[in-house]
Amino acid sequence: MTPNELYLALAELPQEAELVFSAPDGAISGGYHVTEWKAADVTSIDCGGVINQFTESQLQLLDGRGGDHMQVGKFNAILKTSIEKVEKLGESQLRVEFGQGNQEMRLYDIHQPNLSGSQVSIALGDTKAVCKPAERTKVAMGGGCCGSAKTSCC
Repeated sequence: MTPNELYLALAELPQEAELVFSAPDGAISGGYHVTEWKAADVTSIDCGGVINQFTESQLQLLDGRGGDHMQVGKFNAILKTSIEKVEKLGESQLRVEFGQGNQEMRLYDIHQPNLSGSQVSIALGDTKAVCKPAERTKVAMGGGCCGSAKTSCC
């Protein structure tokens, strides 16, 4: 999901609803804080020798110490301002940086917002390493790396 996609999805939901993020270890506490949005241009070389260039972004959340969760409208206003002011942020692949109790920060994938009653929840999922040549081969040949299709990384 990109920040633009998140913004559009949240714009369709009740702006006064509480926005609750849930990591695999549990929900982020009420009173959480959006500490920063980051966008970084990345140039990398994968194990197949291919140069990749992309922009990635991170939303850093500080675990709360109780209180209310942020309203969807307030969060979306922060997001809109960030997209307008930070070049390439809106179109980049988004990850969330967070640590329960503000310890051991981890990166999470972000899922589609879900309205349930007066609350909007966003699940955060574990990220995983991906072999880009294997993914390219899987898409191109319908197979997988180190299986029926061979790639330069295997």
